[in-house]
This record gives sequence, structure tokens and C-alpha cells, in this order.
Amino acid sequence: MVLQEDAQKKFEMTQDLVKIYEWLLNMYMLDFYVDHQWSTLPASWNESLQTMDPEDLGTLLSGAPIKHMLPLSLLSLVKCAHTLSISRKMNYKTRIIEDFPHSEVANNPKLKNLFLKHVKLKKRHEINLMAEIVNETAKLSNCGAVLDFGSGLGHLMRVLSYKYDLFTMGIESQSQLTEQARTFDLELEYTAKKHLSEELMSKLKRPTHINLTLTSSEQLLQLPLTANITEYGLIGLHPCGDLGPLLLKHFINCEKVKFICIVGCCYMKLSCDIEPYGYPMSEYVKNLGSKLTFTSREIACHAIETYAERLMKGEYEYLKIHAFRAALEKILVEHDPALKHSPVRSIKHSNTMTFDSYCSAALSRLHVCLCAEAVSAGHDCVSRWRHVVLLYSLRLLLAPAVETLVLLDRMLYVLEHGLQCEIRPVFDPKISPRNHIIIGRRI
Repeated sequence: MVLQEDAQKKFEMTQDLVKIYEWLLNMYMLDFYVDHQWSTLPASWNESLQTMDPEDLGTLLSGAPIKHMLPLSLLSLVKCAHTLSISRKMNYKTRIIEDFPHSEVANNPKLKNLFLKHVKLKKRHEINLMAEIVNETAKLSNCGAVLDFGSGLGHLMRVLSYKYDLFTMGIESQSQLTEQARTFDLELEYTAKKHLSEELMSKLKRPTHINLTLTSSEQLLQLPLTANITEYGLIGLHPCGDLGPLLLKHFINCEKVKFICIVGCCYMKLSCDIEPYGYPMSEYVKNLGSKLTFTSREIACHAIETYAERLMKGEYEYLKIHAFRAALEKILVEHDPALKHSPVRSIKHSNTMTFDSYCSAALSRLHVCLCAEAVSAGHDCVSRWRHVVLLYSLRLLLAPAVETLVLLDRMLYVLEHGLQCEIRPVFDPKISPRNHIIIGRRI
């Protein structure tokens, strides 16, 4: 268990690193050519990176050593980023549980694949592991009910209800998802009925679904709980933006909430300048005056492992599209400064796509007519597309450090109130980039 003092020290060291390289984190890749970002790198970095292949940089991002000679300042950044960031290496293995004492659905071999229907592969990975963590935490907390926020189609709730025998209630803002979730519940029971007796079917715990858009902690105190739910745990598989902090605050303030298990998402949508803060949350971090810009929080949501793997395999031609967009931005700004950051059409890169064809497709919604000379001028920018890839990779190197600040702030918030808290990298980061679960319990 992490001590509060250790978490504070780690936060300060990581914050120092992020502050030093704010200039790098705050680069907006759309403005790569407009702001001449490549020339803003330290001269030693610029010279060294000029001759580096993206494959080598992918190896560097992965934490493995490379033969390429790098400046000590850049090596220091790499080492500090890897050392200070909370480990993203999956350290939780799903257990083989052959017997579920209270679950007739889970114990019946003919129903073992019942929970896979309608669930995509990524979601299966997340749901199976999340359900195990929630069940484990519920038992430790002597709690038999959970509230799932942002429950969507109810896949996680069905596993927790029918497999782990927990009372569940899902809170979802989109009514069509709630209706579909109820349909899936009935569909599961219809299949189970073919293999279970009426008596066993009567004992199944069907999930409860409600529609609600949460905006305040007061709403959480007025939830229409069922008679079976008096004390409960809070769970959220990727609650977006301020929803995660809102759930953490409810956990702290409501004695009925015995535990919380949440996985972060969409840090760029956190409220950081107005109350109630999504970041920072803890008094300790607030007193440090910690700030995270939108661009730094946005890069923290990107997948570093998958990106590094693609670079190492030489699969980076598709990244030319970022250079295409940045080159188009330079053309648009020179054509008319009022067009800066215009919402052009999103285009996927293909190996046969030329810059001219990209411009034509991207500008179809803006109705901007660029002369052939202007488009031709963008070809020189596009020829340096590897620079865009290299600079983006350097920013991505710091992404786990920024996420570490967000996670530690949330942990410190819980610890400050005398409750237990831990951060576990449970999911495979190549499958689920936001792979840490924050687990809090009342002692």
C-alpha cells in the first residue's frame, strides 16, 4: 500500500519534470509548420534527431536501449519519464475460478459464453478484469451492491449481477442505450431459462437501469435506489471528464459508499480553472499550485505502447496525414489568418493519397479555393513529414508522466480523508490505453 508521504514525494518529482518540459507538451502539432516548431528544439536534440529513424525512436519510447548517440539532456528526459511515471505494465492476471458458490449461470458449462454476446474484444478484456476487481473489492468491503456510472449497454453489470451475484444499478445518460441494455438482460435470461429451473431463475439478480445525466453531487444523494441497495460500491469504466472526480467526491462524502473502482478517461475535459475542480482535487496538490494545460492533458490520453510498437515495426507511413494537416494549416493561415484552426474534413491516410488530393478532400466543407501555387508550396512542408512524427513522439514520451499527476492527485484526495487507496495497472495497455484502476475502500 502506498503511503501518503510517498505519493506526495512522487507527485512533486513528476511535477518538476512536467514543468521543465511544458514547452514541449504545449506544442500543438497542427501548428508544426506555422510556428516552426522543429527549430525550437535544443540544437543538440535537433542535430541528433535529424539522423534518427522513427524505428529507433519507437524503441526509445518503449524504454529499451538504442545504439543511436543522444545528447545527455535528451537521455535524461527519457530516463526520468520512464522512472517517474506510474508503471503501465499489466500486473493483474485473471484467475481461473471454476466455482461460483452463488451463481447458477456461471456454474453451468452450457452458459459459460453467455456474457460474450454483443461485446467487442476490447470490451471483453476490460469487463472480465474489471468485474474480478470489483467483486474482489466488494468482498473485502463486505458489500453486495454496486452502482455503475456510464453503464452504456450494461455489459459489465450483467457479469456482476448474473455471474458474481451482486445487486447492480446502472446510471446512463442516453435512454436508447438503457433500453438496449434492458433488452440484452432479457435476452440473457431467455437463454439461461433453457438450462435452469424456474426456482434457480427466480434467484437471479437482474440489473436495474435508470436514465440520469449527472452534473452535481446532490443528484448522487437522491438516486432512486432499490430496496436491495442500501450500502454500495461505485464503479466506472472510463467515466468521461469530470464524472470521475464527481464519483470520488461522493465516495468521500457518503458513508453508504463502501468502495470505489474507476478507470480514468478524457483528461482534457476536466475542469481545471473553475470550481468544482476536476484537477487538482487534493489539498496537497492545490497548495502546490499545480496546473495542467489542455494540450498536456490531451496528449496524456494517447496510446504510447501501440504507437511505439508501430514505429518499431516501421508502420508509420499512415502518420503522414498529420504532416498533411499541418502543411494545410500553414497554407490556410498564409491565405487568410482568420482561417486558423478551421474545422476541415477529417481524412484517413492511404498509401496512394497525394497532398493535392488530401487538400481537395479536406477543404470540401470549407469552400475555400486555394491557388495551385499555394498548394505547391505545401509540398516542401510535407517532404519533412518525419519531423512531425519525431516531435510528436517526444511529446508522447511525457504523456504517462502527465497521467501520473492526475492519478496521484486522485489518490492523494482519497488518502487525505483517511481512506485506503491504490492504483493498479490492470488492463493490457495495448488493448486499453487507460489501464489503471483507482481502488478506494472504507477501512
